[in-house]
Amino acid sequence: MMKYFLFVLSVYLISAISTTEAIAQQFVEGYVYEDLSQTGQRDEGDPGISGVMVSNQQDVALTDDSGFYRLPIEEEMIIFVTKPAEYQFPLNELNIPQFYYIHQPQGSPELRFPGVEPTGPLPESVDFGLIPSEKRESFTAIVFGDPQPANHRELDFYRDGVVSELAGLEADLVVPLGDIMFDNLSLFGRYNKIMSALDTPVFNVIGNHDINFDADGNRYARETFKRHYGPSYYSFEEGDVHFIIIDNVDYLGYNEEGNPQYVGNIRQTQLGWIANNLEHVSEDKLIVLMAHIPLYAPGRDDRASLMTNDREQLFELLEPFDRVLFLGGHVHTIFHSFLGEEFGRKNPSPIHHHLTAAASGSWWKGPLNKNGIPVTTQRDGTPNGYHIYRFEGNGYTEKFKPAGLPAEYQVRIETPRPHFSKDEINEQEIRVNVFNGSERSVVKFRINNGNWQEMERLDLAFSTFFSDMREQYEDKFLEWIQPIKSTHIWRAEFPSQKEAGIHKLEVRTRDMFGQEFTQTKVLEISN
Repeated sequence: MMKYFLFVLSVYLISAISTTEAIAQQFVEGYVYEDLSQTGQRDEGDPGISGVMVSNQQDVALTDDSGFYRLPIEEEMIIFVTKPAEYQFPLNELNIPQFYYIHQPQGSPELRFPGVEPTGPLPESVDFGLIPSEKRESFTAIVFGDPQPANHRELDFYRDGVVSELAGLEADLVVPLGDIMFDNLSLFGRYNKIMSALDTPVFNVIGNHDINFDADGNRYARETFKRHYGPSYYSFEEGDVHFIIIDNVDYLGYNEEGNPQYVGNIRQTQLGWIANNLEHVSEDKLIVLMAHIPLYAPGRDDRASLMTNDREQLFELLEPFDRVLFLGGHVHTIFHSFLGEEFGRKNPSPIHHHLTAAASGSWWKGPLNKNGIPVTTQRDGTPNGYHIYRFEGNGYTEKFKPAGLPAEYQVRIETPRPHFSKDEINEQEIRVNVFNGSERSVVKFRINNGNWQEMERLDLAFSTFFSDMREQYEDKFLEWIQPIKSTHIWRAEFPSQKEAGIHKLEVRTRDMFGQEFTQTKVLEISN
């Protein structure tokens, strides 16, 4: 009887110990601390930081007075920290922020492009060091969409045509807004080395061409991206701005024809994380959302792959915040929209929705310029380039910079052509492309130093410049790269009373921030 009792007792104790270990393994805990020596390890004397958000991609916990946090954990989760404005993330040798721990004991499944190596058992303490820094009352961010090189030659174009220019600028952060690659994920390593020349943190957003297409749906579609950059959604603060990086690529796997399929969705798990995150954000902050796929695409909002289909749920979470800016890419065009009541936004302040220029323009296609780089004009007639955001408190200003062209080049007079006859004067129209224009822009023209006259913005119109280029250099473009309608074309009738001779046409635009730009064209009218 005694032997039986001891056997049962031993089984019970073993079971209890195993159960206790299993329960312990259901949580991750650790500290967020000031990395005073910037060694990446917590040294004696490094104090904990209280009130810092730590997340498991779903829940959000605040650190206590000692910097301690505790969160539920499952396998294949990423633990990450949200940087307060008074701190900076540590960077690796490639200037990629280090703010996460990948918990994936078995690593990634076998895929065409490598994912995460097995991480093994969860450490007893998962700690995050942050570097103390003064809160920046003003700072600069450079944003752009779609670098999208498909091969090493196109990565050369990106290096020479965009990154070399960015390397000469002063910025506090750089954010490529997805489609970092064009399906060839083996280029991530070289891309990262090129971007390290910028000497500033680079926050990479995931796009639909940055995923593992051979994964069966969403679960393992981000393994290579994760290997290089960690979580595909997260947040951080700078100044009085709360940045939220969103992953709105919902991958569906291959269709029956063998083509990868996706739609724009944020999905419930991530929406839940955003809700938990925003609970700890002051309502006077400027919220800046950064994603690849637009919330809305003018004239193309009926395509599930060109917009975020569950955006209304996001809007509900943003109702308490008066100041919201969305930055995206994906469409290879520039447009500004102001999403208010007609989009389900109840807050009287609309969301400023800005789709940024693609660094690759029209996918690195088009005639070569004098430097041997494709002109790669976007399908809306705008040059490839990037945007410079200057944040002051919870406000901001923004300016588009065309790559390889003067900063003041913001307008193209597309028609009339430079030379036409007096008999053709009634057929002429003044049509201008204000590259970064919006419904809040004012555009005027004058001829021969006469009075300025307002021009009419067209809701959606093609760029005649790109249409002509596409026709003239047909062999320099892929068949599917066709003109698309733009929201930043203005027009006016050409004054019919003008006599034959030389005339100076000037166009002036003032944007929503009060910045003014002028473009001039000399016209010759013959008898």
